[in-house]
Amino acid sequence: MFYSKVERLKIILDISKKLKNFKSPSGNEIIDLYNDQYSFIQEFKKISNEYIQQDDNNVKEYKGTLLFEEIDRNIDYIFPAKNYKEPLFVIRKRK
Repeated sequence: MFYSKVERLKIILDISKKLKNFKSPSGNEIIDLYNDQYSFIQEFKKISNEYIQQDDNNVKEYKGTLLFEEIDRNIDYIFPAKNYKEPLFVIRKRK
């Protein structure tokens, strides 16, 4: 079975919520990474919207890498089509 539009929306909302309430490495403060000042956010919003708005009868997996220029890191993501797969959204060191 494929993820429904509502389920895809929940996946993106969960990721967005975590970005808005990202704990700093020290754990002492919360940083809002879901802020238009960061380089990857516009592309993330575009991809997220396309992923959510897909036709429920023809859902495709979205997979790729976003560059988080401000901290010189990559964000690897997988927004799955089929509901037996888990989504992935990870900030990694660039190779």
